[in-house]
Amino acid sequence: MKTSTAIISIQDLTSEAFPALRQAFQTVPGVQSVDFSLERSVAVVEFDLLQSKVDDLLRAVLKAGYKVL
Repeated sequence: MKTSTAIISIQDLTSEAFPALRQAFQTVPGVQSVDFSLERSVAVVEFDLLQSKVDDLLRAVLKAGYKVL
């Protein structure tokens, strides 16, 4: 397993968005953990590079109804 960290800037990130975004990220194969920073408006995602790519994570954000910056 090759673990990597993606830091994804999300437009208008609020704490109310966390459950929907967490669920969207967890549908991506290989995602191990998701954390958020409201101050920086980012999601920090630990994932397995052998199972998914950053593009998969970006698509998950869009599918959940949010915009990537």
